Amino acid sequence: MKKLINQQTLFKNINFQINGYLFVILMWLVSRLVIIFAMQVVAPLMYTSTVHPYWQPPYPLDYTPDFFPKPSWDLFSHWDGKWYRRIAVEGYTYANDGNQHSIAFYPLFPLISRGLMMFGLPFEVAGTVVNNLAFLGALLLLYSWVKERHGTNAAKWTTAVMAWCPFSLYGTVIYTEGLFLFLTTAALRAFDHRQYVWAAVCGALASATRATGITLLPTFIFVAWQEKKPLSAYIAGLCVPLGLISFSLYCAIAFKDPLAFVHIQKTWAQPSWWYILTDAISVGKDSLIKVVMVFGGGYMLWYFRHQLSKTAVVYGFCSLLLIIFSGALMSVSRYVYGIVSLSWALGLVFSRHNRWGYAILAWFAILLYSYAFNFTIWNWVA
Repeated sequence: MKKLINQQTLFKNINFQINGYLFVILMWLVSRLVIIFAMQVVAPLMYTSTVHPYWQPPYPLDYTPDFFPKPSWDLFSHWDGKWYRRIAVEGYTYANDGNQHSIAFYPLFPLISRGLMMFGLPFEVAGTVVNNLAFLGALLLLYSWVKERHGTNAAKWTTAVMAWCPFSLYGTVIYTEGLFLFLTTAALRAFDHRQYVWAAVCGALASATRATGITLLPTFIFVAWQEKKPLSAYIAGLCVPLGLISFSLYCAIAFKDPLAFVHIQKTWAQPSWWYILTDAISVGKDSLIKVVMVFGGGYMLWYFRHQLSKTAVVYGFCSLLLIIFSGALMSVSRYVYGIVSLSWALGLVFSRHNRWGYAILAWFAILLYSYAFNFTIWNWVA
């Protein structure tokens, strides 16, 4: 009888886990369908102007004044996607000539996309598939991690936050958000579980995906010291910069400048914090969102510092500090969204205040649709 009860309990747990993962997949699928509908159906039907009202020469890479959206994979590759396409197809370029060059973009995402292209896929398909599958993987990992610490309800809310946040658009178009979220979530979760080899591997790959991946280094070292972890935990932290170091070595060999990817950043115009703060006071929508996400995110991390994983909290603060002082402020909102700890914290808020959660997620869905539409017609989103 005891054996039968144990088997029934096991089957219930398995079914419960399956239902949880089905929920994650459903959140991912429905939110992605909203984006696809806005980009591939609504924008081609509703956009009537053949001259973009905002852009003047020099135009964004591969933008043409007579652009008109037509349903295609190409719509997923606007803005940074064009740069990743150039890297995957032609390789890196760099010159200290005051112009923008592709060396500003980190190599892992275009490298993986290039690998898929070897199977005959065009870049637009390969890049979209890589980002979307990685984003789904990030949602599944986050759900599992939060469920272990807070239970199913909090895990579902956290998953919904990450899936429906308007900036999750960048987990579908050809950007690095999906891959970066997957690698950082995997690294942090592995470190929490004392799986230091996986933490080292995913951390190194994260630092080859985006600059903020390097914040895993102080995170691992600090938490290892605080929690008196073994030497292998410190080694995992020291392995994080290997991706960045490899990219720097490539720059040194190919362009005689190991910091080419840093020096090129000055060719992208960036607002100052003074401008952002004054514009936010004047209720400039984009600036207000940046301020709320950065400083509101910091407040949430502090408020939940005893409930979140210590690894997640330290990583969140390190990432926010790097973003604040990096000077790359044009895309602050998107970078802050890429901090997995903040989705976790907001998920905890909504799990305790369901009515607010449903209302804000509905607002998120409307914004997600709007951002997808604007991205399609070459309006700057983040």
